[in-house]
Amino acid sequence: MFGIMAYKGGDRMIRVAICDDDKHMQESLSKYLLDYSIQCDREIDHAEFDTCEELMDEYLKGNSFDVILLDIEFKNNDEKQMNGIELGKRLRGLYANDNTAIVYVTSYGEYAIDSIKIRPYDYIKKPITYERIVEFFETYYLDQAKRKKVFEYTAHKVKNSIIVSNICYFESQGRTIVIHTITNQYTFYGKLSNLLDNESLSDFISIHKSYLVNKNYIERFTSHSVVLIGIDRVELPISPNKKMEVSEQLLKE
Repeated sequence: MFGIMAYKGGDRMIRVAICDDDKHMQESLSKYLLDYSIQCDREIDHAEFDTCEELMDEYLKGNSFDVILLDIEFKNNDEKQMNGIELGKRLRGLYANDNTAIVYVTSYGEYAIDSIKIRPYDYIKKPITYERIVEFFETYYLDQAKRKKVFEYTAHKVKNSIIVSNICYFESQGRTIVIHTITNQYTFYGKLSNLLDNESLSDFISIHKSYLVNKNYIERFTSHSVVLIGIDRVELPISPNKKMEVSEQLLKE
């Protein structure tokens, strides 16, 4: 079972799902959301779920959320039931371009490595405080503002712009730069090195002299390559001299 409650504020409404079998935790998070929405003048539409299956059913019905506050272990979990890690994997698998911020609310730090492929937005350690919820949502709203940024370039003497959050990666091919999105490619003349100081591309990582990658599209990585989300699961090489730098940037997220 789940309940829905809307908290009105002065910003764009966001939809938040709380998925936890602990009723006390649901109540605490609901109260924190209400207090936060009033104090910071935010508009939040909130739903509660007792199991991962209930939340998965909502997605299968075509209903999605901007933020999921998700527990990992469920007390009544058996072999047929999903835990938070499994739900995250299914959501990312079904919705390759899904921008839902999955936030693990848990006492189990050992699951951090297992969840890397899911690209969790954050981890909130139990016991949860109101201050930690405020910290998370303020960061989230700042990141949403970043998503409105555009990248401008000139091709065939025509100025063009593209929403930065839609760009998967840039590829250098000689004097030409190719912009790769989930569905399209765009080209213009330039040097990849000139993009490194572009403020609108702060979420991009230089993994190779030929590739500048949006870290939000990285599904998994090794010391040799990164694999991007999407139908084709593009794999790009990491330069030997960038292995440590790339690893540090991705693991600190």
